[in-house]
Amino acid sequence: MQVVERPEASSVSCRTNGVTVWGLTARELHDAYWRARGVDCVRRGTIRPTQRAAELYLLMEPGQLVLFDLAKLIDRLIWRKAAVTRLRVVDEDGEPYRERVVIDEHGLVTKIERVYRRRARCAYRVMLTASRTIAETWAAASSRRAGWDQVRRSVAWSKLDHWRCSGRCFSEGNAKEEGSLISELVATWPDPARVVDGIEQIADGVWARAGAEFARDADVIGPIWLGNGDAVEPGACVVGPTWMADQQSSVGWDRAEPGVRDIHDVDLGDIPKDVQELPKPNFGSGAAKRIFDIVMSTVVILLAAPLFATVAICILLDDGRPVFFGHVRQSRGGRLFRCLKFRTMSREAERIVTELADLNLCDGPQVLIKNDPRITRVGAILRRFQIDEFPQFFNVLRGQMSIVGPRPSPDQENQYCPAWRDVRLSVRPGITGLWQIRRTRAPGEDFQEWIRYDMEYVRRASFWFDLKVCFQTAWVLLRGSRA
Repeated sequence: MQVVERPEASSVSCRTNGVTVWGLTARELHDAYWRARGVDCVRRGTIRPTQRAAELYLLMEPGQLVLFDLAKLIDRLIWRKAAVTRLRVVDEDGEPYRERVVIDEHGLVTKIERVYRRRARCAYRVMLTASRTIAETWAAASSRRAGWDQVRRSVAWSKLDHWRCSGRCFSEGNAKEEGSLISELVATWPDPARVVDGIEQIADGVWARAGAEFARDADVIGPIWLGNGDAVEPGACVVGPTWMADQQSSVGWDRAEPGVRDIHDVDLGDIPKDVQELPKPNFGSGAAKRIFDIVMSTVVILLAAPLFATVAICILLDDGRPVFFGHVRQSRGGRLFRCLKFRTMSREAERIVTELADLNLCDGPQVLIKNDPRITRVGAILRRFQIDEFPQFFNVLRGQMSIVGPRPSPDQENQYCPAWRDVRLSVRPGITGLWQIRRTRAPGEDFQEWIRYDMEYVRRASFWFDLKVCFQTAWVLLRGSRA
């Protein structure tokens, strides 16, 4: 991923000749949005005093405008107990994937595939702190480097936290980006009147200065922000989220001074629940699962080291090199990795699989052939006792897989069912899982069972559920049936 770090922006006056809504510039609307959440935006080199009633201070460079989900960070801010949290806000380009149509040499559509590759446009470095003293130190700094050095010297290293989060980054003074910022605020800020004086909701989802003209017979779907001097005409059809800038030619409106309340005047008790209520720390499931994966994989690899050497020698004597087979699979979020196994098939296996398509017993993208001629003599033994999958514990150590999870599958198999694909790629694939221990191999049901058990696992995923699946896997292996 290539991320462009925007250079330190030059200081931009708060009052510009750019677009305004309700007499407020994009920067003032941005700061008002954060003020409604109890956060005071403090830019380096500013003169104004900091807000004493602020719960947090957002330390920024002049010209920076950022939006990110504060609710997702509250848990980390509280339980890390850091004096300063240094954030790298990455503005990622749209969806984490793109879809494309694949056409053959005859111009016919062969498939529609989804490529997982999130790209980032830019990134800003900002800081969050609850200390007014640190905020004032930052505001008085002559440069970003000097400001960071002063903050670092005033805080113990153990009280500094670094975090990367997704968000939106905009440059003040750029008309296009300021317009994008306002559009984002319209879509995500449910009640601007909490902080901005003189505006009200004149219709469902329509915010404007008190007394703005609004035709009751107009078809309007909010949210919509009407700037000073704007009006919804009779019979008009307006669909939000959208906004209309101030009409500077409007008599009186262009001279209206913006009214943004200080934080101590904002009723923070009415802040939406997703911001006000702190989520309970949930370290258990994710952290315990990862610790279990690391410990279990390390133990298995150390204990099975002699077995690894023996299997490698057998494979070399039976069918030569290579010993391992690394097939490209997809991990969480569609990231590609090589899923390691001991090679159990001949070196020509992938080439001749199309010739054996009529013998495939599976109804989906998988291949299951009775008495598969591609499997070597040693490979048949390895598969019977599940030894071929032991190298996957190295994938677990690297964080590409988990002990328990959906079966790791390649991109070409995941293309078969987009909705199911997105669900199963929300977690790491596993060495074992529900499908491996419950499948029946009934004719015409294999692919359906695969989908059903993957969906069930993601829905029930937890550390204790993983332990249950591990015990069931051990039982299946002891009975001698393939898991």
